[in-house]
Amino acid sequence: MAQYLKDAVQARITTGALEVFARRGFRKATMAEIAAAAGVSTGNIYRYYRNKVSLFDVVVSDEFVSTFTRLLRLRVKAFDGIADAGEPRPGEAYRAASEILLAFAIDDRLRLVVLLGRSEGTRLEGFASRIISELQRQALAYARRRRPALKVTPGLRFTLGQIYRNWIGTLVTVLEEFETEAEIREIVDSVSSYHLAGLRGLLT
Repeated sequence: MAQYLKDAVQARITTGALEVFARRGFRKATMAEIAAAAGVSTGNIYRYYRNKVSLFDVVVSDEFVSTFTRLLRLRVKAFDGIADAGEPRPGEAYRAASEILLAFAIDDRLRLVVLLGRSEGTRLEGFASRIISELQRQALAYARRRRPALKVTPGLRFTLGQIYRNWIGTLVTVLEEFETEAEIREIVDSVSSYHLAGLRGLLT
């Protein structure tokens, strides 16, 4: 019984922390706010977690970060097999990889909000920027394989960086503001169609 109660309290603390981190960001979040969200005393949190950093490291674990990174890279790799960047057919590997990534995002939307948009002041502060840079490099590699004569200018690099920065930012906003799967899917599908059409016009 004692272990069950301990596990239940820890679960309430991590759930409360996730809600506060997603709403306020790591840097602005306080242990008092987390305690209030969890329905426990602030002192009780310190019985389980040394400080806010150790609590964050549990809430956004290395395993979660690795899984998201792997699924995103699978989606990018599948994109390379598309002949026309603007019209990936539903049966292609890209659609399958996109579906797996989207399902992952919907299932754990607040954790992804924290990872991509609310991690300032943590070990993951630069994660979103690194993802954007990786997506930019992959898009340029895709374009070069299809247009060897493509001139990669500073302006093109900047434009791609902005495109992916906006894509990540939009994803964070959607996951933050919408809760139902149907709403999230509708918006992400629309944004992805717009995004792919834009890439086709820019790179092919």
